[in-house]
Amino acid sequence: MRKLRFYILAIASVCAVACADNAKKSDNAEYPTPIFSTFEYERIDEGNYSFTISYERITNTADSQALAIIDSMNYSLTFGEFTTEDVDLQRSAEMLVDEAYSSMMAFNTLNLECEMHIYQVADVVRNNSVVRYDTVIDTDFGGIYPMVTHNYECYDLASGNAYDFSYLNDGEWYEALTALLFEKLDKEYGSQFHITSPEYLHLPQVAYLTDEGLVFEYQTYEIGDAELGSISVEVTDAELEAVGAPLLWE
Repeated sequence: MRKLRFYILAIASVCAVACADNAKKSDNAEYPTPIFSTFEYERIDEGNYSFTISYERITNTADSQALAIIDSMNYSLTFGEFTTEDVDLQRSAEMLVDEAYSSMMAFNTLNLECEMHIYQVADVVRNNSVVRYDTVIDTDFGGIYPMVTHNYECYDLASGNAYDFSYLNDGEWYEALTALLFEKLDKEYGSQFHITSPEYLHLPQVAYLTDEGLVFEYQTYEIGDAELGSISVEVTDAELEAVGAPLLWE
């Protein structure tokens, strides 16, 4: 069984590759809107260890196959190896925290206060056609800065297909797109932005749709000072089209 430290470090890449199929929007605009319900779990051990999980499940999966697909994928991505065949959220949370607790105990030789928090926000964007999840994993092993990652998944409500934005890495538009991101980031963050030239900037693994465009999000330490945390930069649909990139969500 993988230790939680590997689970946390790998979950961003797992979420990225698990959504490998490029989703095309369906022409059918008649599909139900998801109804979300929050599942919460908490465990505190003698004040030294704190674990919380807040997870968004879809309660009306019977309304469409797409909703059932989306809910199942979100469960698998959130709990990883700790999923159960009968979708027992309580048991999944307990198993995940058991592994987290074991890992923290093994490395917490100084008896520091350690915490792990997983919390999720779900909403519907793009004219109620796309479900978007933001899953935050916040772990603190007693260091100066906690380790915080944001993982986003976007799904087409008509088909249940996941959007994969990695196609933007492969195309004649790549250099123009990274140059645009560099210009925006340099203007926003100045000397705290560690990239000195557009050719050294890469597209991050994490990206998600908004009503106006696409947000690229770099993790803490990836391109800027640690105190900045994760760094987001939005590119509108019009800007993407201007650099020649196709919009799969149109």
